[in-house]
Order: sequence, then C-alpha cells, then structure tokens
Amino acid sequence: MKAKFTFVFFIICFIVNAQSLQEQELNNLYSSKKTEQLIDTAIEYLKSDPDNLSYNVILGRTLTEMGKYNEALPYLQFAVDNGDSSGKELGLGFLGICYYMLSDFEKSESALRACINLNTSHNANEISARVAGLLGYEEFYNDWKVVESNNFCFHFQNMDDTEIRRYVESREKAFKEINTFFESSLPKKIDFFVWDSREDAKRILHKDLGFAEPAYCIIHSYFNQSKGHEITHVISHYTWAISEKTRFINEGTAVCFDQTNQNRLNKVKYWIRTNDKRIEIRDFWQNGREYSEEVLYPLAGLFVQELIEKFGREKFLEFFKNQSYENAQVVYGMELFMFIKEFENRINP
Repeated sequence: MKAKFTFVFFIICFIVNAQSLQEQELNNLYSSKKTEQLIDTAIEYLKSDPDNLSYNVILGRTLTEMGKYNEALPYLQFAVDNGDSSGKELGLGFLGICYYMLSDFEKSESALRACINLNTSHNANEISARVAGLLGYEEFYNDWKVVESNNFCFHFQNMDDTEIRRYVESREKAFKEINTFFESSLPKKIDFFVWDSREDAKRILHKDLGFAEPAYCIIHSYFNQSKGHEITHVISHYTWAISEKTRFINEGTAVCFDQTNQNRLNKVKYWIRTNDKRIEIRDFWQNGREYSEEVLYPLAGLFVQELIEKFGREKFLEFFKNQSYENAQVVYGMELFMFIKEFENRINP
C-alpha cells in the first residue's frame, strides 16, 4: 500500500535544442494540462507540417495519457519510424503502454524490448527495464501461474490450486462489492500480480509491495494483503476523469473500501495519545504526504467513511473527481465546516 510507482519514462517531455514557437505552445499546453486544446492545436499544426516530429510525439503522448490508445498509435509509430534516438525511444515507450492497454501484449512487449535495445542512455534503459518488470515481461515471471477471471488476470508466484481458487473468488467478490458503489467501467482486466516473496518483488520492481498503477489497471500485491485496498484504487480511478487527487482522500477511499473491518478510530486515538498531538483535518488533507501511513491511513479511511455516511454516495462521487479541500467546500458547502469540526472534537482529547 505504498505510494504508487510513477511511469517516469512515459511522461518525459520531448525537448529539442531550438523549439519553435508552436512547439513551445504545445509544451505549455501540456504543462498546463489543457489537453483538449493541445490536441486540437497539434492536429491543426500537423495539417501544414505533417512530418514534424515534435507535433507527432506530443500528440501521441497526450492521447495515450488520456486513454485514447488507438488514436495515439499512428503518431507514435511516426516517431518510431522517423525520429532520432530520443524520438524512437519515446515512441516505443508509449507504444508499449498503448498496446498493453489494448491487450495486445505481444506488441507491447516487443515495443518495450526495442526501446531497451536502443540503449540510448543508461537512465532511459534502466527505467524501460523496470517498466517491463512491472508489466510482467521479465523472464522471472515465466514459471508463474496465470489465471483469468471475470475482472482479473492473476499472476501467482507460488500458490497451490486450492489457494488460488479461494484467492480468485475473494478478489472477484471484493471487486463486485466495491464497484457496486463506484459503477466504474475499466478499459481492460486488472493484471493482478500476487507475490510470495517481498525480496523478489523489490529486486524486480525496485520498490516495496504492495501498490497499484490505477491508470494501467495493474496491481502488485503480497499474497496476504487486504482484499480491497488496491482494487479500490483501480476501480475508483475510472469513476470520472479525475482532475486532482490528494493523498488524504485517495488513500482514505482505498482504506474505507479495503474490507478489513479494522477499528480505525482506535488506531487514530492511539496515535494521538502516543504522539501527544491533535488532529487537524485540513492540515492532513492539504499536506498528506508529510504524514506516515500509520496515522494518515486510518484517519483518512474513517473520515471518508463518515463523509459518505453523512452526505451520501452521489455527493461523494461528484466531489471525488477533484479531491482538493477547496473543491470539497464547493460541493459540500458550509456543512463541511461543521462536519469537520464535529469529527475533530470527537477524536481529539
């Protein structure tokens, strides 16, 4: 349940030594997250300059990140066929993601392997290899058991058939229960990697278990971790086009639906006693990354649970697409202030 791995390689900006004004404009639109305007502008520029590598790369990258994988393919393939080493590298990296999300795993692995084989820089090569491990393309996975179910493609490192059957059934049940609330439609089955060895996972993935890559429907989990936490991250990611996530709300939502039935209030009060501190929700909300999982997870899970109970599912889902404290004030109005005050008074000594 650690912070999620970031596809650093796949969000590198395409940079040239002497950018034209048009390229600067597109990169500025990308940085400002004005994606629809960027797409329209790039397509317009390509009408008069179809062989411009920068236009093709930034358009292909943006379409990929928006989940428009089929639309992105021709622009990325252009970069592979016509780019210099950097253009090919970016094109192949994004193609690997597109084909993965389109469930064409052979082409996905081929693109990532070609990207690694370019060997243009140590850093890019290392990151590409990590991504290949994340997606399950390393030889290390060759003897893992693969089991498909309605909503998952499970990859088991070491588990007997009886355990696998129970595991699959429990996670399918969790998926159904969680998605009764979110009603999300995922672009593909969740690739769920179930590890028996944390040490192996750290060696292959270069990070600790467990975590999800929600946008790409990937979960890497130790075998006995909670049923619902990472599944919730993936499902909830596809409720809306989420413009802003905060650690407090995003992790709180995953904890709220993790199906562990833990007494979160007791955990929060124990932390308060042990650390001799008061809880201020706004600070945890706006500065969530400054707090450890020990306190943030149970606190946020409890807060989200009571927020839903107080204001209902529809209000929560309306708010969830922009999880900032400021947007919560807009969605919930003055009642939010009173709710937070009552919540703090109840948990603080």
